[in-house]
Amino acid sequence: MQLREVGMHVHDRRKEIGLSQAQLARLAGLSRTTVNQLESGALEDLGYTKLSQLLGILGLTFDAKERLKKSPALKIAAQTASTSYKKILTSDVLKNILKSGVVPDDFKPHVMTLLDETPLPLVVSAIKEASVETNTPPKTVMKNVSAMAKELQTHRAVW
Repeated sequence: MQLREVGMHVHDRRKEIGLSQAQLARLAGLSRTTVNQLESGALEDLGYTKLSQLLGILGLTFDAKERLKKSPALKIAAQTASTSYKKILTSDVLKNILKSGVVPDDFKPHVMTLLDETPLPLVVSAIKEASVETNTPPKTVMKNVSAMAKELQTHRAVW
């Protein structure tokens, strides 16, 4: 597959998830210009590591197809965010937090852990899963995540 074709898949998947080019660029550690050039077919070369990171965040395999094996992203993300805490964040509670953008006080540390320490591809997959399961536009869920990150003053600057 040519880089131009990969760029088309990246564009479609980014839109499907509800990410802007700037958001995807921050998540992948690239410039917005690079993402734009990839999507428009103007980019002539992108290293394997950068492309692999970008595709991983979007949940795409290297051939730009969606991974066949779906993992329960909300469940894994909730478990990951609960590792250091006595109170357990369930996947249903996490789904409602992502849908509403409202974080109950007793789950603020969990959400901070999720946004600061959980692998980005897992967080993006959980966002997409929450969007699908709650019938909420992905863009709305992403805006909620950005607002929560700002409110909680998370350290990961990608949000």
